[in-house]
Amino acid sequence: MGLFDKIQQQRIDKANEFRKKGVDPYATTSKRTNFAADITENYEKFEGKKVTVAGRLLSMRDFGKLAFAKLLDQTENIQLWMIKEKLGDKWNDIKLFDIGDIVDATGIVTKTKTGEISIEITGLQILTKSINPLPEKWSGLKDIETRYRKRYLDVLLNAEVKKRLLARAQIERAIREFLWSKDFIEIDCPVLQSTYGGTNAKPFTTHVDSLDMKVYLAISNELYLKRAIVAGIENVFTIGRLFRNEGVDKSHNPEFSMLETMSAYKNYEYNMDLTEEMYRYICEKVFGKTEFTIAGKQINFDQKWERIMIVDAVRDRKKLDFDKMTLKEANKELDKLGLEPQKSVGEALIEYFEATIAPTLIQPTIVYGHPVEISPLCKKIPGSDKYVERFELYIGGMETGDNWTELNDPIELRKRFEEQQKRHEQGDEEAHPNDLDFVEAMEYGMPPTTGLGPGIERMAMMLTETENIDDVIWFPLMKTN
Repeated sequence: MGLFDKIQQQRIDKANEFRKKGVDPYATTSKRTNFAADITENYEKFEGKKVTVAGRLLSMRDFGKLAFAKLLDQTENIQLWMIKEKLGDKWNDIKLFDIGDIVDATGIVTKTKTGEISIEITGLQILTKSINPLPEKWSGLKDIETRYRKRYLDVLLNAEVKKRLLARAQIERAIREFLWSKDFIEIDCPVLQSTYGGTNAKPFTTHVDSLDMKVYLAISNELYLKRAIVAGIENVFTIGRLFRNEGVDKSHNPEFSMLETMSAYKNYEYNMDLTEEMYRYICEKVFGKTEFTIAGKQINFDQKWERIMIVDAVRDRKKLDFDKMTLKEANKELDKLGLEPQKSVGEALIEYFEATIAPTLIQPTIVYGHPVEISPLCKKIPGSDKYVERFELYIGGMETGDNWTELNDPIELRKRFEEQQKRHEQGDEEAHPNDLDFVEAMEYGMPPTTGLGPGIERMAMMLTETENIDDVIWFPLMKTN
């Protein structure tokens, strides 16, 4: 029997000792009255009062007539102080507890001689016996892959990890509060879709056995939100899980969360203002500040955001005018950068912009005027046949959301879908499918509408000042061993 097995058996034996004493080592509930942070942050209010806290034992030290332990709950850790002469017969039960056990601790709030806020224990109740010993905090859980695979231990032992993931949850809550204050209605959209759509991406496929039907995991919820607009609901949003069968790297995960909105009777300029206001609200509500360090740069969300048109930015900063280029000339510029040739000047413009200018956009910057070739659901800028009313937000050199004025001309929409369908038939796995049901909905009439779609993970990455998307995902996808 190895050391780990021996430790496990010792803990199982202790669980059985509890049972012999008539105590269930896996209790059904707790008698908790307060969280640790309530007590440590409001000591004067609790001093001398009896409380019960519940949580996991992270350490235990026995000094013969005194014993100390650290108990951790969701909010904070707090010291437990045990005195042998005051506990009497209960003192002998202490040896049945191990680091990692989940307990109720009842006692009087006080301070030790060193001034540490503590609970002088009058009773310690087992709630859950931990059979596996916790890894040692620093040497036992260093490997990144192990941390992601065993996220429960990562969160338990690393306060910064827990803080970051809880901040992500608070970000989602703040988004909802902000949109509710603007009279948006939250709706659910299907994850399983008979026809995927809403953007250009390669989908995941699956099968509904009872219907003998191929379906797709949602790549976007946009088309369903638009159906709600057709139905007369003027401001709608969803925070949904989306799935795109594409690359995996520090800023991409095949499964992710995205906020998507639709607002009737407005265009993309409304969403430019809404996005600025929402980010400031989240920064102040969740973090109490508007300045952050992102990609090693100081980012200020409180200043007025720059707004640049893509073709103008390339012309002004790189002295290249894609408006006057042939496809051959545009692809020649891509070739100089080692990039693949594109099928249109517009697509070449985007490739060039993303390779050269996008990484330099550190402060919050709204980039607008995307080529029509890559924007099948967007309205054209009035007077332009090349560019659409679409914008992306760049922060710290990273694109963090896609937003536009929605195309509501069903004749033009059908034409663009047919063009996308041809691309798909030619092997473009990210081309948008021809969604005839959606076109029919548009034929009943959708008012002028605009939507925005920031990714939750990327927003959380920026605001928690981390550069790896896995650090803001509770349970990131990991390749099986």
